[in-house]
Amino acid sequence: MHVTTIDRFQPDPGELLIWSVDSSEAKPERSRIPPSFNQSVHLAGAEDHSTWLAASFRVDGAIDRRALGLAYHALIARHGTLHSAFTKCGDGIVREEFDPHALRLKVAPGVRAASDTAMQQILWAALDAACHPFGFPAYLLGAIDRPESSTILCGFDHSHVDAYSMSIIVNDLHHLYHRFRHTRNHVAAEDLPMIGSYVDYCAAEAEMTEISASDPRLLAWLRFFDEHDGHPPTFPLDLGVGEGETAPQGVDVRRLLDPTQTEELTDFCRRNGSSLYGGVLSAMAQAVHRLGGGPQLALLFPMHTRRGEPWRNAVGWFTTNAPIRVVGTGDLGTGAQRTGPELRRAVRLGGVPIAQVIAALGGFTPVRNDIFMVSYVDYRGLPGADLHDEIDAHHISNVTTADDAQFWISRTNHGLAIRSRFPNTAAGRASVGGFLDQVDSILMSATRAAGQVALVTPLNGGGAARPAPSEGATRR
Repeated sequence: MHVTTIDRFQPDPGELLIWSVDSSEAKPERSRIPPSFNQSVHLAGAEDHSTWLAASFRVDGAIDRRALGLAYHALIARHGTLHSAFTKCGDGIVREEFDPHALRLKVAPGVRAASDTAMQQILWAALDAACHPFGFPAYLLGAIDRPESSTILCGFDHSHVDAYSMSIIVNDLHHLYHRFRHTRNHVAAEDLPMIGSYVDYCAAEAEMTEISASDPRLLAWLRFFDEHDGHPPTFPLDLGVGEGETAPQGVDVRRLLDPTQTEELTDFCRRNGSSLYGGVLSAMAQAVHRLGGGPQLALLFPMHTRRGEPWRNAVGWFTTNAPIRVVGTGDLGTGAQRTGPELRRAVRLGGVPIAQVIAALGGFTPVRNDIFMVSYVDYRGLPGADLHDEIDAHHISNVTTADDAQFWISRTNHGLAIRSRFPNTAAGRASVGGFLDQVDSILMSATRAAGQVALVTPLNGGGAARPAPSEGATRR
């Protein structure tokens, strides 16, 4: 899975096809299930711009329009969040649900582009227009049609999807499209895994029993926020924006390590009692320390909440957050040894509902719109990962504005990569660029050292050292 942004995504030119969703025969039913916590926060600040996530993959030949229309309809029917919507009602937000069987899909006349840049701009505008947070549908269903090789592409407002969902959507659509190309019936989804609906997950979240006010995990959360004056921590280097200011979004997408180097670093981190993610966090803390940002890096990191089998293949925003403090040492091995236990402790804190944390704080108003965070996803274990390289699968994010730094680390068959989002100011570019260069250097140095250890460490019975086994999906 290639993790990128729309300004870096330049598909070959062709004819852009978009399927409209006619809901005129599907009377919406107002739901008593409230938005999830993530949805509520997202929708409360959704006036200024469209925050969407998109997925794409390649198919051979021209688009079979009948098959893709049926595949999109089956995708909507399969995932509850895709036939629900949000509307404003007074000072609140309500969910509406549509009968997917009453929805009708129709492909609009195509729009041709003569160059990859023109196609990117047309697609970008179409995604911004379609993936709005309120109303139905909150997504774009499309394709770029070409005679020899075409691209299936769809985008969704963030309220309905997370990064994990992009892999599920690619897997489902790839299966559904190819099944519908070879059959005239509507049973193509029957051999996909059984799933639960994200709307049901939202209902369960709303009814979740609160933990005790004296629970040590909740108290740890409160101490974390107290250390930052009741606010989430911010990126500790100068980004060139003050409180209340925003700037156009800057983007950096780079590979950190190749597959062999990633395996070597994973083994190095394990030997030091941590995970690959813990090792990267340690490198980040060390980089901040080198650049004068202080000896400790405090941040929030997202964790997926697909803990039950019904949710593993379900589309939705299945994430929560956890807090962590990472000490910047002068040695990555020492840093990983300290970060490993902290990361395991942080994962336990992630079991506390964020809404309860905020209630215990008496509410809070972040000093920035964006939350400084570092995400990690190992795409190799997600649904459909075995096809990602073959079909050139992409996870594409929008580019808007920013007032803090955010980082998405991805592990794939191609190694370890990082996508960064930050204010596109002179200070922001210098700080984030210098920070990423330092992280890259620290990881490369540790990888070289790990490789040398692997070469000289004798094994029982002799022979060459075996590569470390790979990490499981989305382990943190």
